[in-house]
Amino acid sequence: MHQPPFASLLEETELAGWSSHRGFLGGGFHDWQLLEDGRVLASAGQASATLPTDRLTLALSAQAAQTSIRAHALHTDDAGTLLQLAARSLEFGDDGIQLSLAVSLIDGLGGEVNLAIAGDCLAWRVRASRWDELPCDQPPLGAEPNFPYVAEEFALSLRERMILTADDSARRSNRFAASVALHFGKLDAESHRRMTAADALSIVQNHWERDAAADPRVTANLIAVRRR
Repeated sequence: MHQPPFASLLEETELAGWSSHRGFLGGGFHDWQLLEDGRVLASAGQASATLPTDRLTLALSAQAAQTSIRAHALHTDDAGTLLQLAARSLEFGDDGIQLSLAVSLIDGLGGEVNLAIAGDCLAWRVRASRWDELPCDQPPLGAEPNFPYVAEEFALSLRERMILTADDSARRSNRFAASVALHFGKLDAESHRRMTAADALSIVQNHWERDAAADPRVTANLIAVRRR
């Protein structure tokens, strides 16, 4: 119920998203929002717990994180600061709830991206001549109070795609990232040129579903951004 109903129609940027929730309640989200200054907020998040907890608690935690990110994005242009503000506004009790988040602020015209990642996420930049997996080495929200989250800045080239995933990596096979990289690496330049954000997301989704098919508890949240 908390997923964006449709992708914003932007002249310079394509968006696509998917969440795997296999039950009525999911502990994660993918989201986008067109901000008043023309930037695009694109994010993916997943709640998890270090202690046994119910799915309703995870779902409510994910919803609170999504709402907090949307609110704070109106007042900052740095994704690292955005994660810090969200961490301060959320209440982390003794239930061991943690939030993995990939948050990006995108200039819809110039393709500049400000990206910050916390916890169990994967992030890729995909283009015909190069494939980069971005570092995801900052702790999830709730793990270390007052952690100084840092953002990375880069510009998407024409037709380049950025793919963000947030899931429970404790249950994700090590083969997943390698199989996705191999798939994109085998495609020729023309296939990359024609690939939309939805096409790129579908490739990652298919690999993830094959990898996670044996464990129905696993959930994932994916978002893809493509500069036209």
